[in-house]
Formats: sequence, C-alpha cells, structure tokens
Amino acid sequence: MKIRAAVDARRESGSDIVIVARTDARQAVSLEEALIRCTAFGDAGADVLFVDALASVQEMKALCQVSPHLPKLANMLEGGGKTPILNPQQLEDLGYKLAVYPLSLIGVSIRAMQDALTAIKGGGIPPPGSMPSFEEIKDIVGFNSYYKEEERYATSTNQQL
Repeated sequence: MKIRAAVDARRESGSDIVIVARTDARQAVSLEEALIRCTAFGDAGADVLFVDALASVQEMKALCQVSPHLPKLANMLEGGGKTPILNPQQLEDLGYKLAVYPLSLIGVSIRAMQDALTAIKGGGIPPPGSMPSFEEIKDIVGFNSYYKEEERYATSTNQQL
C-alpha cells in the first residue's frame, strides 16, 4: 500500500522522485518472505529494490533474480553489517546497479580529524600533504565559483543594491 501511495503521489505531483522499496523481512521472517515482498514492491511500481541484511553472496544473487528489470541496491555496511562487503565490480557482476558504502567517507573523515587534533594538541599541525591547500579548499567547496559570480554584481562604489 505504501509503495502504491508513493507512486500515485509521484504521478500526481509530476515529481521525478525515485522510489526505493526496502524490506527488513530477511532478518525478521525469512529470505523467501523478503523476496516475495520485493516482487510485490516491483508490481506496485517501485523503482529500486533493497533487502536489508542479506547474509551471503547466494542470497544477494537471489535478490537480483527477482523482478530482473528493476535495479537492486546493496548496502555495504563496512565493519558491522550482515551482508558480505563486495567491491563495486563484484556487485555489478551479481546484478546490482546501486551500492552505498555508508561508513567509508565518514569513517576516514573521523580518523583524519582525530589525527589532526592529536597533532594540534601535541603542539604541531597536520603534516604537509595530509590536507589540501587553502586555495584547493576554496575550489573544492565552491568559493572560487561564488567569487566569480559575486564579481558580476559588484558595483563601482560601496553601495549595496
């Protein structure tokens, strides 16, 4: 019912939202039930299918056989999930079209912040090459583009219009 409601809402609003149907039935009930639900999600109009906590590569393959015309999403929960961690090529070979690695970026960011804070606390600064230059940071976060746009609207006086 929720998938149909989302499909109707998308159609009625003219939105281009992607509907990802998720089930936790693999852990709560069984793999078979999770696959049955995915088939129903596809029939109801979901755009992407996702089963949480698949326990093996064989289970991951089984999901990819359900509604083969619909993309499948893999959640590669690094260092703690039930699903085997595979690289993007391995996932593609199984039939997955989407993958998330939810802890990779935040994990390496946290470690880098801890290392930088340790260096500062010890009276130093992060070592050269361990972070981008100030100019690179401005470019990465978009300041340089903003500054160019700002120039378009600069006035010859200090007046703000």
